[in-house]
Amino acid sequence: MGLVILVILLVLLIIGSSIFSAAETAYTSLNPGKIETLVAKKKFGYKLIKAQHKYFNQTLATILICNNLVNIAASSLISYIFSAHVNVGDYNVLISTVVMTPILVIFGEIIPKIIAKYHPIWTAQTLCYPLVYFYYLFWIFTFPISKIGKKIYITNTEEDVKNLIDVAQNEGVLETNESKMAQNALDLDSVKVRRHFVKVKDVTFLDIDDNITHAQEVFKETNYSRLPVRNKDGNFLGIVLLKDIFYATRGSLSKHIKSAPTISANISLAKALEVLRRHKAQMAFVTDNNASADVIGIITIEDILEEIVGEIYDEHDEDEWKEISAISLELYHVLSNVPMKEILKELEVQMNISKKELSLPLKTFLENRTKKQISKSTEYSVDDVTFKPLKMVSKKPIVWTIEVSLGNKVENFDEIPDFTGF
Repeated sequence: MGLVILVILLVLLIIGSSIFSAAETAYTSLNPGKIETLVAKKKFGYKLIKAQHKYFNQTLATILICNNLVNIAASSLISYIFSAHVNVGDYNVLISTVVMTPILVIFGEIIPKIIAKYHPIWTAQTLCYPLVYFYYLFWIFTFPISKIGKKIYITNTEEDVKNLIDVAQNEGVLETNESKMAQNALDLDSVKVRRHFVKVKDVTFLDIDDNITHAQEVFKETNYSRLPVRNKDGNFLGIVLLKDIFYATRGSLSKHIKSAPTISANISLAKALEVLRRHKAQMAFVTDNNASADVIGIITIEDILEEIVGEIYDEHDEDEWKEISAISLELYHVLSNVPMKEILKELEVQMNISKKELSLPLKTFLENRTKKQISKSTEYSVDDVTFKPLKMVSKKPIVWTIEVSLGNKVENFDEIPDFTGF
């Protein structure tokens, strides 16, 4: 056989090695989420790729058998070329190994795997149909081999999903607001009602003996749309809705009482939300445990939603705005006289500032950093946290409302990694 033909055959074997190496990386890089996206968009080869990923063991066995065969064939062929066409005596094996190893590693492994890692879907779409041929060709080997191990299910724990959300935020795929809401939603099944209910001593309620007029006055003062009702013994009977007594002028309050579910303080917020939805209720009474009948507080759907989206305000909450008011999960209004330490604690962020700066009011911190008096034109960012004055709310002493926005912390992958600490 001519040398040219042998060299061409060798090149084809190296290309085959690169193809199977790329296929191996592509299919191991695919996850159910990417495949479902492929299916939803009905991209080329989506049915076949989904089937191949479903039977991942057999697909992987096929790829590895093919890859090893072409690598062995390429190594044998280069040895034959050196022995038949190059007179190097007893060094044929050594020289062929020295020549072939870097070629196979670089062009048959490293480069194709890097490409497939960054383009797994495109690689799978390109190679899915050729792999079918090799699958049936080596089926007699791959089928029993695939039965040795259990089926591989690529799944994620809740902690894995949370980490993926953090990665997506760092990469800029998710905004800070979206990331926090997703994290909070995942925490609903682990956060207990005990941490979020309103205690009885803080609850405004009506007595069963109150007349309609008095009840209307209480509704007017509190701006609530529903209030719990209690009897003489201190037991809660249910709730009264403002809309039911809005036009009433006389009558007993007991006629307008509606039942409300009772939940334990030890159940999760997710379970509490399920109970409220099942009973088509906006408010539930909270007991210390399932065996107790004593009400220790109330919880509403709004309380549960605030765990996901942050503080919810309405038109009557203007007086409730505190020194730090959450506008969204990534945007806050902060008074300039609030110490930096309190701000960082409330916002749950870390900033690269000194211990001395932690004790400074926000206004002083900004003026020290910018070297000038704050004004509406002032805007300062540190560690992806941006401060922007909105308006002056007091002249003596001078107090500003400062808008604080949290950005996405994107990691820099262009720097040379330092592994000396590992």
